[in-house]
Amino acid sequence: MFGFTIPILLGRVIGLVVGFTIHEWAHAWSAYRLGDNTAYYQGRLTFDPRAHLEPIGIFLALFAGFGWAKPVPVNPAAFYPNEKRGLVIVSIAGPLTNLLLAIAVGVVLRVLLAGDVVGDFVYTLVGTIVLFNLVLFLFNLIPLAPLDGYKIAVGLLPREQSAAMSRYERETTLILMLLVILGAMGRVSPLWLILGPPLSFLFNLIVGVGL
Repeated sequence: MFGFTIPILLGRVIGLVVGFTIHEWAHAWSAYRLGDNTAYYQGRLTFDPRAHLEPIGIFLALFAGFGWAKPVPVNPAAFYPNEKRGLVIVSIAGPLTNLLLAIAVGVVLRVLLAGDVVGDFVYTLVGTIVLFNLVLFLFNLIPLAPLDGYKIAVGLLPREQSAAMSRYERETTLILMLLVILGAMGRVSPLWLILGPPLSFLFNLIVGVGL
C-alpha cells in the first residue's frame, strides 16, 4: 500500500478526499453545535469536498506524503465561559471522525476477507482508504502547531504549562516542518518512526491483517 499501482492511487484519492472532507466538516459541525456559527456562515458545514479541499494540499498529500485542507475558522469567544473546553472538543472532532471512518470501512473489509470474497484489487483499494484515514487520525494528534494535537494539548494542560506551550507555538511549527522536510529528503522519515508502530497496530486490530 505504499507504491503507486492503480488500486493504491484510487485508494489514496478516495481516502484523502473523503478523509479531509469529513475531518473539516467535523470541526465545523462541533463548533456549530457549541454555539460558533463562523464556519456555518462560511459554508463549511457541508460534505461537499469543494468547500474543504485545497488543490495543492491534496496533490502534495497524494504524492509527497504531507498535505492539508482548508482550516475551519473558529471563534473561541463563542464557547464562553468554556473556551478551552470548546476548543478541545472542536479540535478532537476531526481526528476522531477519521478514526471512526477507518474503523467502519476496516470492519467491512475484515468481513469480506473472512468470507474470502475480496480480491487483491479491492483489498488494496479499500485497505488504502483505511490506512490513510488512520494516518490522518494519528498525524493530527501530534502536539505540534498547527495540528489538532497542539490545540488539544494547550486546552488540556494546566494553566502554566498551557501558557508556556502557547508561547512556543512558532517553534513547534518549525519543528513540524523540519520533520516533514527530513522525511522528504531522507530514506527514513522521522514522522514514520513515530507513527509507524501505532499505525501498524491499529490497521491490524481493525482489519485483522498486518501492513
